[in-house]
Amino acid sequence: MYPIKVGLIGFGRMGGFYLEQMRRSGAWEIAYICDTAEESRALARRLAPEAKVIADEQEIFDDPEVGVVGLFALADSRLRQIERAFAAGKHVIAEKPIADTPENEWRAVEAAERVPLFSTVNLYLRNSWYHRTIRDFIARGEIGELAIVRVCHMTPGLAPGEGHEYEGPAFHDCGMHYVDIARWYAGAEFRTWHAQAVRMWSYEEPWWLQCHGTFDNGVVFDITQGHVYGQLSKDQTHNSYIDIIGTKGIARMTHDFKTAVVELRGVNETHRIERPYGGKNIDELCRRFEESLRTGVRDEGLPSFRDAAIASEYAWRFLEDARHNDLPAIGTLDELEAIRERRRTMTEGYGLLNKRRG
Repeated sequence: MYPIKVGLIGFGRMGGFYLEQMRRSGAWEIAYICDTAEESRALARRLAPEAKVIADEQEIFDDPEVGVVGLFALADSRLRQIERAFAAGKHVIAEKPIADTPENEWRAVEAAERVPLFSTVNLYLRNSWYHRTIRDFIARGEIGELAIVRVCHMTPGLAPGEGHEYEGPAFHDCGMHYVDIARWYAGAEFRTWHAQAVRMWSYEEPWWLQCHGTFDNGVVFDITQGHVYGQLSKDQTHNSYIDIIGTKGIARMTHDFKTAVVELRGVNETHRIERPYGGKNIDELCRRFEESLRTGVRDEGLPSFRDAAIASEYAWRFLEDARHNDLPAIGTLDELEAIRERRRTMTEGYGLLNKRRG
């Protein structure tokens, strides 16, 4: 069984991250890399000469020695690939969202829950050391009863029109991670919500959204997300944090994409922990998946397709709610074009998609 033979479908930015982490671990054999773009296939040949680089994904599904398929292409291809993978008896690691519409996402959930195969999705915050540290602190009773979950993530980040079309506006494309992590902390389902958004630069879709509400267990949340934070400032910055408030204590985290700082102030313990941020935590996701395959027992820390579908569905629901709450348009399309032009020529910045490896 070892190393585990895997076929990677989609070799853009995320596919490259998976290749890097899988090769580093030694537990995986990259048997195939598939992409329909010749440029991406050429890059794959340079970076992974041991892999068979192909344009037709069916070759991966037809190979009985491939045990795992990684799905990192566009969301509109994912449901078809998930169904083919399960039909071929292969385990699946997928990027989010697991399909291009809520209806197709729930079809993917149903497909996963019908088969005795492992599947997971990259809801990367669940695999971060800082959120796990905070959750363990809460579980020890240090903050009393969990009452409030506050999440904020604002960066310059992905601008409208930069390839997110199948993942939706910023609050779905990126914000579903924060919808998911709020639900993960609360350990309950969303009950009420009210959302307010802004159509920055008068773009047709909202690019900043704030939503607050409650979970079934009474925990209150607010989530703020937008790729609008100083897009044209000379020196860019961001504002990202989580703030957990209990009846007795608090826990919080901030990061600068290099270092994460966790502060824990409980009834018995006070800690300040500073460690490397960890990026997308793909190494941890792959480690947990590999361990699940080796032991035959699914790691409870692996996000499920159901988790992904719920996060996606509620991100869409919050966006829809915001459309009914005076969705103002602020700024001009000329400003947006200036942002796009700047990002086309930037070599360092937030969420740049034009940086290729190799």
